[in-house]
Amino acid sequence: MSNQHVADATRAEAREDENVTSKGNGLVLSVVLSFVLFALFAGGLYVMGLISMDNPSVLTFCGGLAMCIVALLGTFDLVPRFLSK
Repeated sequence: MSNQHVADATRAEAREDENVTSKGNGLVLSVVLSFVLFALFAGGLYVMGLISMDNPSVLTFCGGLAMCIVALLGTFDLVPRFLSK
């Protein structure tokens, strides 16, 4: 095997390492995070749905809205930031 072939093989291995973006998360961790964040979001929608015209509670609505916002923040910002390392 000539030196040229060895150098080409080394460059090819270096290029393959550059193309790897992430090892990914485990299946169990992904399922648990999906379930928790979806439950938080659905719970927020449920709490916001408890508002009626007979008893309009702004605090209840704001609590449900906060639950939904935290679930969306966790899904689209915190999970990719901390688990992609």
